[in-house]
Amino acid sequence: QILFLILVTDLPPSIALRMEPGDKFILEEGPRPKEEPVVLGWMWFSMILNGAVLSATSIVVCVISLMLYCDGRVFLSDIDQLEGFQPKLMSARTGALISLVWTESVRSYTSRSLNKPVWHDL
Repeated sequence: QILFLILVTDLPPSIALRMEPGDKFILEEGPRPKEEPVVLGWMWFSMILNGAVLSATSIVVCVISLMLYCDGRVFLSDIDQLEGFQPKLMSARTGALISLVWTESVRSYTSRSLNKPVWHDL
């Protein structure tokens, strides 16, 4: 599953972002000052927000998938009581994995630039 996640989430966005034209004015910007940290405060906020959105989306989809496939049960102790619970649990886990793959792909395309909106230069 991890290999599938890497293949689906990393390769197509990497290829697409590689084919995207570069910023024409990037070399006109001066270097950052030595005292300035590599990761700024707003970048930390953005990384934490991205992680929180990805986590929340995956958890919500996982709970919905468990409720859908496991007859409304969410906790593993309750799911174990179901007859033939293994395929049901596997379907719910697959739904959660697919949601993680799709949200990661959407996130990678929305992270094209640090200072331009998503829809710029589509």
